[in-house]
Amino acid sequence: MASVLAGALVMATFLVTSVLMFHAFLTTSLMQSQALRDQIQVNVAKRGSGLTITGAAVTNPGNGDAWVHVDNTGSQSVPDFSEMDVILQYTDTEDVLRLTYLTYNASGVGPNQWTVSATGVQPDTFNPGIWDSDETLAIDLRVSPAIKSGATGQVVVGTPWGVSDQSLVSNP
Repeated sequence: MASVLAGALVMATFLVTSVLMFHAFLTTSLMQSQALRDQIQVNVAKRGSGLTITGAAVTNPGNGDAWVHVDNTGSQSVPDFSEMDVILQYTDTEDVLRLTYLTYNASGVGPNQWTVSATGVQPDTFNPGIWDSDETLAIDLRVSPAIKSGATGQVVVGTPWGVSDQSLVSNP
């Protein structure tokens, strides 16, 4: 009787372990499948997007103000500017190399922030307020501390689709 009970216990342990391992395998497979679907969606969106920085300059050397003009050369629209990335690498007035991520502020520019300039998106005829293909986005930004006089920085602008471009920004 003891050997039958021991055998049943071994079989029950084996079955429970098998069920748990199969459940873990299925759960992991489902998570990998979902991650692959998400990556495919990102790749499809990224393939249709593109941008080109057409100009960038410091507008007020004393307080770190600059502007950047960016053309949407892809087929993807950008409806939410807060999902974009603007990064500036520069030398400040104290000769310190800075790498600054600028946050979006829809109401205006503040220290280490960027906003869409008063001219906005040009020409904004198709979807007003949305940055569509073949339109130019004008960005105003401010870094603190300011960019050193005579120094050149580098600005990077990225879309929610993972596409970016970079350009030099010179402070006269």
